[in-house]
Parts: sequence; structure tokens; C-alpha cells
Amino acid sequence: MIAYMFGAVTRLYKRCLREVDNWYGGDNLEVRFQKCIIRARFDANKDEVDTRKSQILLADGCRQVWEKRHFKPFRYALDPGGSGYDRERESPDEIVDSDQWTLAEREQFPYYFNTRELRKKELLAHWAKIEKAWDEEIASIQTQLPAAKTTATAAK
Repeated sequence: MIAYMFGAVTRLYKRCLREVDNWYGGDNLEVRFQKCIIRARFDANKDEVDTRKSQILLADGCRQVWEKRHFKPFRYALDPGGSGYDRERESPDEIVDSDQWTLAEREQFPYYFNTRELRKKELLAHWAKIEKAWDEEIASIQTQLPAAKTTATAAK
């Protein structure tokens, strides 16, 4: 029961923060101020041990969020209710790199496919340079001895 209540309170808290973002989204200072007020309201009742009272507080909080919800809430594109939710998405790379292209079809667009292969080779070479630089930096870090402590910090 306690774990359920904790999860419900956490969901309510997150929902409250989302509503603050919906109402005050453009003004960062006001958003931060309102979120601090909400955190203070939740912290005021965090040590409640009476389960009946905590259930009443939770229900009241849910009612308040429902009454004060935004008329047009922000939705991420891939979330339920968003513009891209439940749509089939395939990466263009998966389509172009697939084996469904026959040689005759590839010969119809030689510039595109040749340029694409060239760009892929350039990208792999670029990442090889980055990986080499990272490996060299890690090797130099691992071979350097740590700086000796000063006498002031050793005396403490």
C-alpha cells in the first residue's frame, strides 16, 4: 500500500510540474518559482503517517490538478496524443541501404549512390580520427602520475 501511495504521489508531482510548464512555459523565472512552491507543498506533507489522511491529500491534489489543467497542454511528438504517435517511422538509411535495390535500379541513379558511398567512407574516416584522438588522450591520462600533494593539504 505504501509503495502504491509513493508511486501515485510521484506521478502527481510530475503531473503538477508538467502543468506549471504548460501555464508558465515562456517565463523561466516564473516557472522555477512555481515549481519551488509546488515542491514546498509536497514537502509539507511528506512525513504524513496516517494513511487515510495521505489518501485524502492525494485525492485532493489530483482534483486540483484536474481543475487547473491547461486547455492545450504540451505534447511531445512521439507521446500518446502527439503528432507522431503510433506512426510508422523508418530511417531513410535503412531504406536506401536495404538489399531491395537491384543493380539496374542503382544504375539509374549513379551520382546519388556513388556520392552516398563516398559520404559513408568519409564519415567512417572522420570517426576513426576521433577514436584515435580519444585513445591517445586516454593513454596519456593513464601514463601520467598524479600531481604530488602540497604540504598544506598533507598537514591537515
